[in-house]
Amino acid sequence: MNNKKTILFSFIFLVAGAIVGYLYYLFVASSGYTETCSASVIVYHKNVQANFTLDFMYNREAKRGVVSVSGGYMEDNKPTETIRRDVSYTWTENRHSYHFTSTAVNKVDSIETSTDNVIASVLPDFYVYPNKEINYSIRPQGKNGFLFVIGKRPLFLCAR
Repeated sequence: MNNKKTILFSFIFLVAGAIVGYLYYLFVASSGYTETCSASVIVYHKNVQANFTLDFMYNREAKRGVVSVSGGYMEDNKPTETIRRDVSYTWTENRHSYHFTSTAVNKVDSIETSTDNVIASVLPDFYVYPNKEINYSIRPQGKNGFLFVIGKRPLFLCAR
């Protein structure tokens, strides 16, 4: 009799655990950013070199995402400022053409020492201010990532 109760309770807990795990998976998949890719970008402007990492986290079904921008500036080969912000965005698409609109820019004040004006001198306004737009042609590169292009000029490879 004891063995039957033990087996029954074990089975009930196993099924309950599987159901809870499945429901959690559905919640995370529907509300979170399910895909990511990262790109390293170096931008030169006059005597400034800006080194950035762009981490794109996005949900294809919801057509929204967050790009985490982090990096630093070097002026005359000396580190001067740092940047760390998260840009929330939405997009519309037509084949491989994507129209991104920034919806919010959240600066990490404890890390970021740069001003918006300095950042705007090396990055498009989409990464600096809310409600700004940018168009990318995004071309899949197999399972390895995506090539971001404006016109015929490749800008960066966003690796998975």
